[in-house]
Amino acid sequence: MSEYSRANATFKNYAISLGVVVGILLVMSFVVSARSGENIPTVDYRPDIEVLRQAADYPVTAPSDELPEGWIPTSSTLDTTGPVEWSIGFATPRDSHAMLTQSDADRDTVVESRSKDAEPVGTVMVGDQEWEHLDSDDWGALVLSDDERTLVISGSTSVDEFAILAEHLESFPVPEGEDSGADGSEDDA
Repeated sequence: MSEYSRANATFKNYAISLGVVVGILLVMSFVVSARSGENIPTVDYRPDIEVLRQAADYPVTAPSDELPEGWIPTSSTLDTTGPVEWSIGFATPRDSHAMLTQSDADRDTVVESRSKDAEPVGTVMVGDQEWEHLDSDDWGALVLSDDERTLVISGSTSVDEFAILAEHLESFPVPEGEDSGADGSEDDA
């Protein structure tokens, strides 16, 4: 009699098939784990500061170099063709999003476009400045405006993170140029 058994052959085939499947799964898990690190695209918004300083008639406000770790700049959009407007988007340390926008367009238009359906809920003191706070279920904003421009920090993050970004803003004065020299000479006359 033969020692060959159909049951033994079937078990052997199952074991080989199972080994092949486990091997494929191990290779796939290695590839996925090697590529699973979050890759957030970053931008350097610093060059836009000088372009904006030349185009705007107001002091430019931008995040300082002391912005805490974890704030990743993901976009920078500058429009100097009409009302001067600059927006910088950030991924925040709490895995959310925030955007700083400054514009010399109509205040209500800027606030409406950046705050979505958020409604005024009060004010927030950041340093020595009082920001208007707008909020909704999934969106919020802080707004600071004067005669020259409107600043809006908006996004899907918390008011605490908005305040951190607002705390770390610095202003760059309007560069002295031909226009300011002409204004100065008229004052002297």
